[in-house]
Amino acid sequence: MAALDPIAALSALYQGVLKKGEPMARHTTFKSGGPCDLYLEPGSLDDLRIAVAFLTQQGVPLTVVGDGTNLLVRDGGIEGAVISLAGLGTAIDEVREGNEIILTVPAGTKTQHLCRLAATRGLSGLSFATGIPGTVGGAMAMNAGTDANGFADIVDGLSVVDISGKTRMVPRNALEIGYRHLAIDGKTRHDNGFPIIVGVRLRLTPGECDTLVSEREALLSRRKASQPVGLASAGCFFKNPPEGPSAGKLIDDLGLKGEAVGGARVSELHANYLINAGGATTADILELAARIKARVKQAHGIELEEEVTLVGRET
Repeated sequence: MAALDPIAALSALYQGVLKKGEPMARHTTFKSGGPCDLYLEPGSLDDLRIAVAFLTQQGVPLTVVGDGTNLLVRDGGIEGAVISLAGLGTAIDEVREGNEIILTVPAGTKTQHLCRLAATRGLSGLSFATGIPGTVGGAMAMNAGTDANGFADIVDGLSVVDISGKTRMVPRNALEIGYRHLAIDGKTRHDNGFPIIVGVRLRLTPGECDTLVSEREALLSRRKASQPVGLASAGCFFKNPPEGPSAGKLIDDLGLKGEAVGGARVSELHANYLINAGGATTADILELAARIKARVKQAHGIELEEEVTLVGRET
């Protein structure tokens, strides 16, 4: 790619990880996907701003990822640069405002680290996120959560970096939030130019440490018993329909648990989890998903919508 010729110039300004042809299977929980042209892990916010501004000026397409927990990369890999925020972060800041506590959380913070910290500090409001993998930035970008609660219920504002490399704050009232949906300036995570979330302000309330820790442990135990924790997947693959049974129940009722295409299989534990049982390509996963959608549409007239984010080029 001609746009990637000035890599030496970027290397002179940028201090973080910089690789060419990095396999994305190493950076997604699905363990599938081809290589990206350029892979970056900024070591600081300044690093990120420098890289974003430089690559945008060079016309290089940008794909921003966290832990790759909700990401499906096509087997042809990703054109341009992938910027991972998984290693970007500083300490979580806690400030009390009246009867509430404001946490300022770096986007690269592991969601489960945040949940554990909140419980042990006696901060209530994050129980819904117990067991959600990945980073806080990624969870916020899709308003992750349960059917009843999500990050929309506790977010107070976001710190973002625009494609020009400039940092700004986005207040809560400027965010468009819905079920598995977040838009900033009218753009979602699926759109080019979606601002990069680098920090999340959360508004929590005081709670009892012992109660919160016990509740968290119970939720984790239930999750382990009902979901294929530890297997290569992206969590729930499909969104739940607005009305009626959940996606998992629709799939389960059709007897599709264990259905497989190549190395991709519907989990026997939770029907809305597609897993890489070993050696699955993204093409396998997509074919399995297409079969499920067709069966659900035929049986119930419901068009399931993917919850995972699909990126990359065809082979």
